[in-house]
Amino acid sequence: MSTNNDNQTQLSIVPKWVEAKLFEGTIKEVEPEFKEIKEFKIEPALAPGENYASLMLKVEFVISLNDGSLKPLSFMFKVGHDTDSYREMIKSYNAFDIETGMYRDLVPELEQILMEAGVHVRFGAKSYTLPTTEPYILMENLKYKGFRNANRLEGLDMRHAESVLKKLAQWHAASAVRVVRNGNYPDKYSKSQYRPECYDMVKGMYSNTTSMLLECVGQFSNSDLYYDKVEKIQPQIFDEIFKLMAKTDDKDDNAFRVLNHGDTWSNNIMFRYDNNSNELLDTYFVDYQVPSYNSPAQDLWYFIMSSCKIDIKLSKFDYMISYYHKHLQYHLKLLKYPKAIPSIRDIHCQLYENGMWAYVTLTNVLCGVLLDPTDTANLENLMGASDDGSAFKRQLYSNTRYRQQMESILPWLLNKGLLEV
Repeated sequence: MSTNNDNQTQLSIVPKWVEAKLFEGTIKEVEPEFKEIKEFKIEPALAPGENYASLMLKVEFVISLNDGSLKPLSFMFKVGHDTDSYREMIKSYNAFDIETGMYRDLVPELEQILMEAGVHVRFGAKSYTLPTTEPYILMENLKYKGFRNANRLEGLDMRHAESVLKKLAQWHAASAVRVVRNGNYPDKYSKSQYRPECYDMVKGMYSNTTSMLLECVGQFSNSDLYYDKVEKIQPQIFDEIFKLMAKTDDKDDNAFRVLNHGDTWSNNIMFRYDNNSNELLDTYFVDYQVPSYNSPAQDLWYFIMSSCKIDIKLSKFDYMISYYHKHLQYHLKLLKYPKAIPSIRDIHCQLYENGMWAYVTLTNVLCGVLLDPTDTANLENLMGASDDGSAFKRQLYSNTRYRQQMESILPWLLNKGLLEV
């Protein structure tokens, strides 16, 4: 068997426990005529800056079949970073345990709820199990089914935004119905990283960004309009988010809630197109590490603020919420949701009450989305206080794309009263 792993830089990031024979059971599941592995190759699937929280690898095989023919196979393989900061982070928050359960149990359960009502939908890639206790996620490689990411620097146009919003509405509707039928989600899914025991970890992840953010915001061309508000709100954002999450424990609160995906930015969304007409055929979500049972406002703010083109992000905001609501309402009725179906007014009220998610997305997600690819984009520099970390954070908050968008979005939030604590 050939390994074809000549690049020592790439080899160095592959965990030592990963070897070809580990995948044999999965290969047999995918290809019953599998005989043996002829070639095995593993390499980074994403450029630096495309994924901070974990390491995404592409695993490729050439296998022989019982009839003597050869067949290529490919999988996506997510593992943790071999760094001190990552090991410290997972002490309080095991993202792989959460995502494994999402792929194994909850994603198929929500798909089945819709399937029983006649809606044939899939929300993401098929996942597989390996014989190891190490943390990992192994998935089918969606690119071989024609899926691809959009350009995160350009942002999504309305065609893509509508496709995502419809899929979110289906996911949210099924997740609300699932609670009625089967009871509350376990805490690891309903609160994930927003559990009390994760507070220090979450706050610590971003505490080192505050001074650099404020310095860069102060240099925006219209900062006199909103700088004082940003300076006041920035140190309090995660306290406010944890307060919002605590509301889900209020038994007298009848607000409409759903299982949010929690990380709906463009790199976690894949699209499939018709090869001839380029018609958009399907939309899948990936990366189910940070779900939360909360207002749908979380996913809506997160997606629109992080991933839509600036041309539609503000001017078509109300239309996008209306489009989402139309599909949410339709699917809740289809699934015979027994509680009050939220009106468009209810959704807008939730967006206002949960407006902190807009600010959090802008200051912790959009800055990375709009940053040019760079080798310095990693978890160590994001969380650390080294010279390299400071230089990286300056890149995050001072890059031209980010500054231009923030000079439009921050006044918009200000005028909506969403820069108030």
